Amino acid sequence: MAAATASAAPAEAAEDVPVAIPVNGLEWALDTQVPEISTGVPIPRPGVPDRPKIGEDRLFPDPSLPQVPFGTVLPATRVAAPLSDALGDAGLDQVDVDALDVTAPESDLNTSTPGASIGAPLTRPRRDRMGLPGTTVPHAALHAPLLQTTPAAMVGLT
Repeated sequence: MAAATASAAPAEAAEDVPVAIPVNGLEWALDTQVPEISTGVPIPRPGVPDRPKIGEDRLFPDPSLPQVPFGTVLPATRVAAPLSDALGDAGLDQVDVDALDVTAPESDLNTSTPGASIGAPLTRPRRDRMGLPGTTVPHAALHAPLLQTTPAAMVGLT
């Protein structure tokens, strides 16, 4: 019975897919130490777009093409670069530094797709005009995409 209960629990979705960047071939080709790079690929989750609104004098809904929001978490990224080959023998005598470590922690990312609004030159049929539509100034608008995040990075010498 316990096995049936455990399998009925909903699966938790991952925030990102971990990725280790393979740069080992450069070490052999360049005859130097190369940095270690690890990061992840974010998995965006779509949100609910705004509902189009239909005004009294509008023939088309506004917005005609709604913006779709997406949210995700930018994964933590780490770059550890050895400095012994980069500084050479002269640089290591004066400074006791072996590596440069750059770390960017996770941060939230909110974005949305572009949208569009179109206004027809005609209005809806009106009673005071015996069911004929009125005229209005046509318009077209593009809504810019949105990108919001707060990235950060920490740099250290070891």
